[in-house]
Amino acid sequence: MGLERNQQKLPYTSENFRTLLNTVYRKGNEFSQYDFAMWCDNLTMAFDDDSKELNEDDSPVKGIARDIECQWDLFWNEEELRNIDQSKLELPISWYIDWLKELHE
Repeated sequence: MGLERNQQKLPYTSENFRTLLNTVYRKGNEFSQYDFAMWCDNLTMAFDDDSKELNEDDSPVKGIARDIECQWDLFWNEEELRNIDQSKLELPISWYIDWLKELHE
């Protein structure tokens, strides 16, 4: 599963986040971790823009998605991000394990 379905961006939903996070953890992703981090950033913005209150399933998803996007920026320094193909970079898999555990708490 990629981040696009029929040439359209995968909708920013908690269900899609859970699927994508599991896909990255299993290393079954056909998309880069950078693309996933950017998708997470867009997901948090979609939650922020949505006028309805977050339900109890959405709240941990929003926090974890924000953490993934932030950790991406913190883990790689600006020079590395400028000079390297970001699609080749990855965060430690142990972090994905921790995020999955947090998601299922």
